[in-house]
Amino acid sequence: MQTPQTILLRGGLDLISPQVAMPDGRAIAALNYEPDDTGYTSMSGFERYSGLPSPSDGADATQVADRRAAISEVPGSGPIRGTVVYNGSVLAFRDDLSGGAAMYQATGAGWVQQTFGHTLEFTSGDTEFLEDETVTGGTSGATGTVERVVLTAGAWDGSAEGFLVLSGASGTFQAAETITSVSGNASAGGAQEAIALAPGGVYEFVIHNFYGAAASPRLYMVNGVGTGFEWDGETLAPIMTGIDTGGVDDVLLTAGGPPDQVLTAGGDDIIIATNAVDNPAYIGVYRNHLFLGYAVGAIVFSGPGEPLDFRTIAGAGTFAFGEAMTGMLVASTALLLFGRNRIEYIAGNDVDDFQKLEITSSAGAVLRTPQSAGESPIYMDDAGLRRLSSSPAYGDFKMGTLTRLVEPLFRQKRLAGIVPNTALVVTGKDQYRLFWNDGSGIALYMGREFPEILPFKLPITFFCSCSGELQSGEGDRLFAGAADSGFVYELDRGTSFDGDAIETYIRLAFNSLSSPMQNKAFHWFYCDVVCQDEITIGAAYDVNYGRDEAAVASDVAASAGAPIVTTADNDNVDWTRPVQGQFAVETPGFGRNIAVRLITSSSTARPHTFPSSTISFSARGLRRGSGG
Repeated sequence: MQTPQTILLRGGLDLISPQVAMPDGRAIAALNYEPDDTGYTSMSGFERYSGLPSPSDGADATQVADRRAAISEVPGSGPIRGTVVYNGSVLAFRDDLSGGAAMYQATGAGWVQQTFGHTLEFTSGDTEFLEDETVTGGTSGATGTVERVVLTAGAWDGSAEGFLVLSGASGTFQAAETITSVSGNASAGGAQEAIALAPGGVYEFVIHNFYGAAASPRLYMVNGVGTGFEWDGETLAPIMTGIDTGGVDDVLLTAGGPPDQVLTAGGDDIIIATNAVDNPAYIGVYRNHLFLGYAVGAIVFSGPGEPLDFRTIAGAGTFAFGEAMTGMLVASTALLLFGRNRIEYIAGNDVDDFQKLEITSSAGAVLRTPQSAGESPIYMDDAGLRRLSSSPAYGDFKMGTLTRLVEPLFRQKRLAGIVPNTALVVTGKDQYRLFWNDGSGIALYMGREFPEILPFKLPITFFCSCSGELQSGEGDRLFAGAADSGFVYELDRGTSFDGDAIETYIRLAFNSLSSPMQNKAFHWFYCDVVCQDEITIGAAYDVNYGRDEAAVASDVAASAGAPIVTTADNDNVDWTRPVQGQFAVETPGFGRNIAVRLITSSSTARPHTFPSSTISFSARGLRRGSGG
């Protein structure tokens, strides 16, 4: 008599559990599936993006292809160094062909380069300039519209020093000439200078409204090679902290009681006096202060509510981290600071009570991996992904591992020198996605009691990624910038990998049907399928861990423990008829356990989900003696 046994497909990839003890429903190899609340779902596609009509919204295959061809790269050279959704638009950053860098906005006409104004340094200011006024040079006659007024030293009593951010500058200001506006008066420090982005680096962003309800949130950005900037959609204002990080080998950080730590170089000379090498790499907002982190281990913060003011008299200050930084995140009621071998956090309200506390000095985060997932940040260390959770009662943090079941995969990447390029939290799917620099990655699902992970392999390597709403109420959309071209792609969009077929593979764990020593005659494998389109599914199976009674190995090149596989060698796959709802595969075989692998390949079908499967078998006698 045949006995059916139904298995819920969940648990993700498991590369460490013994086969005999592995829970039902887990996978031992996979490609381009994601774990979710219903089961295992094939990955959605991605397509190039520039603000032009979406290829996947085309009416037919010809229009899809035409729309794809019409979307161009962000002009310039090298990778996309940053993408961000701000004020309902996608911005992308790329090195230009003249040795600089540029910011582009996605529009209905494609990528449009953004233009920047000028800065004009001033000294001896005795009355304050106001935004939107016209400043005029008393000798040169040069003019410009004041967009920002930034004080870097002194006060408006004749000792004020700083700079103006100008738009529409005309003529050339001269050093030491008097500059005036309706309200302001000072002495020009020299000619105005064009605001420019430094080439290279990787951008990190934060959006925040420091100026109250009357002003829109502004975008703050750093890239590790030049100064930080504030952008409001029209004006780009440099963030001049006054710090000089010097060379990595020359910087010495001296610890003191917060917040009186200072940065010193050789000979203990205080170097917070110049903006010669002001190159923050990490950015965050905490207690209405703008925090900037430097690769060399320096941390500076602005005055409260004043993201461009880093004077100590305004409530700004500094911290020393103690080693090279790899990330900065706001979580719970603290600002987390990551190094490669250290994690600390800043707590408090302002310069009077900010304190830097240690979480661990024996482990840290890999560059580009820390991401905020609600109140529990996720990051990667040498062993895999970890989550930091906090205690509401005490504010302390504890670390928990998320990827124990796939530790061999992370070890394989580490030994091969493969490193992460970017990571992304997909809030709508309870996911954290990690993208390595070989085009592979993992999707971590956090919607159940225990984390679940499945790997993917893309035909394109991503260098950066972001998420955000283009239209209020429509939910976050996902974007990524290419590492090997100037294309920006929208993720989870369309039915192909920018025109290439999406190949999927999943090999379920060997299932002994609760009786590992009992022989069985296997009859049928049934699998439920949730899909909007008809799909063709290839299926194959193995019994007795891929060995028959004579211990002849299976000819399918997807053995247990292979975390990322190819669908190229599957000559013995039974490509069944197109299905929608459920499909059945006859599985004549005799043994103690069975494992089924499922394969699809399509550039037109929408994602499908395998929520459960059923194995039909008949029990036979117990296995006796030696052998398979």
